[in-house]
Amino acid sequence: METKNKEDDLYEFIADFEERIYANEERREDSLIQQAAHMQTAFSFVSAAVFMVAEIAVEHRGNLSLEFLLVSFSVICALLIASLFCATKAQTRYVREVFQDAKSFQETVESERQALSTKMRRYKYIADTYAKLHPSLRETNEKRVEWIDISMKLFQASLSACVLTFTIAVIILLEHSL
Repeated sequence: METKNKEDDLYEFIADFEERIYANEERREDSLIQQAAHMQTAFSFVSAAVFMVAEIAVEHRGNLSLEFLLVSFSVICALLIASLFCATKAQTRYVREVFQDAKSFQETVESERQALSTKMRRYKYIADTYAKLHPSLRETNEKRVEWIDISMKLFQASLSACVLTFTIAVIILLEHSL
């Protein structure tokens, strides 16, 4: 009897641990989706700022050519739009393995009554279920991470393009004022 209790305890531990791992991956998924939403918000603010600056820059361009301004703002906007696209892709709800619906679960338990008759076997069934679902969720989260990483790099590139454009504009304006 003691061996049976040890096996029950072992599989209870395994099932509990698998559940915790899966719950952690679900929290990670929520966090990644939220991070992508924050990036979309940042995109909105920076885009609004760029368009406000563009209007002012065109009106008070001094010796800056319209072509320079058009190319500069086009590059910045293209990078921002690409960043937005990637952040949006990170929020995609990918197809992945999910738990059985209640009816299917009930049918499985009823048809496999003998196979699930002991506590150990039930815990093993739970552990096996999580072991089957976890890789699918982890895989989709890794896709989200890749899209977020690309989005962040593009966003940083757009900010770098802003700084570069501003620096070049200041140099051009200073050269013509001397």
